[in-house]
Amino acid sequence: MSMAQAARRAALITGAAGNVGSRVIEHLSQSNKSLIGLYRNKLPASHKNVLPLCCDLLSAESLVAPLKSTDTVIHLAWQGGILGSTANTAQPVNEPDLKKSSNVVMTENIVRAMERADAKKIILLSWVGVDRRSPNAMLREKYWTENVVINSSIPEKIIIRAGVISGCGLDGEFYRAVGPVTRMPLVLPLPKQRDGLVLTTIQDVLWAVDEALKLTAQKEQFCRIVDLASTAPMSGADLVRALDSKIRGKKRLTLGGFLGDVLFRWTEQKFGTAKNDEPRLTNFFDASTLIGRVPAEGLPPQTTGLQIGHKVDITSAL
Repeated sequence: MSMAQAARRAALITGAAGNVGSRVIEHLSQSNKSLIGLYRNKLPASHKNVLPLCCDLLSAESLVAPLKSTDTVIHLAWQGGILGSTANTAQPVNEPDLKKSSNVVMTENIVRAMERADAKKIILLSWVGVDRRSPNAMLREKYWTENVVINSSIPEKIIIRAGVISGCGLDGEFYRAVGPVTRMPLVLPLPKQRDGLVLTTIQDVLWAVDEALKLTAQKEQFCRIVDLASTAPMSGADLVRALDSKIRGKKRLTLGGFLGDVLFRWTEQKFGTAKNDEPRLTNFFDASTLIGRVPAEGLPPQTTGLQIGHKVDITSAL
């Protein structure tokens, strides 16, 4: 195999500096996979088998050079976290605005650059519950990013849908959102949240990426959507209990029902961060509850949807 062929087999990872991206980089580099990690502002500490590059995904031209050295892109970059890139928009976000959002534009730039470079495979990290008509703007934004990938001419398209991803450490936005609730003294208020919250472990995501990298096209093109959904989705109250117990190191007296829900929401406001762009735990609840979904437009008939389910042990997964 020539050096050019070896380089072409490298996998390019966007969002390499994020909580999930850094774990994917670390995991794949240890398996001797050649990688190109894209970073927005500054380069990280060096990793074995990783070529780090600074790149602005909102600039289509900046993607031309990195894509000359790869056949595969693992697209993990996402602005705005659980709130999406339209979180600070004062007015309600309509469909035309979502189609022009930063996350959709980034995905369009990546897809168009891949098409020009004849790249073979894209792996997109999305979210369980993606829905064009969802009241949650982030889920609608995820829908349109999926739509860009599904309707592209890239031969191999794999979309991994996850829920709240745990196991990435205590510095992620999910654990920062938990902080206000755990600061309530004496009693732990529980949200009156319907069941069906989806928790995905980082190990699930790493496994899914490994499997996606192994897949090869049996036909000229294929698109596969994988739901990393637990077979036993939990309630918001169960999740809050487990998080509080992990952070405090012991179980506390809890208050549920109507009063618990009111106190829970008051606690988020009272002890929450002053930054408007920081999410609350209720934002994760809203985006992680399984609801009916509308398939992306142009879904190819050969698309295969897979449910990869298992029962998640909340305490060990957090």
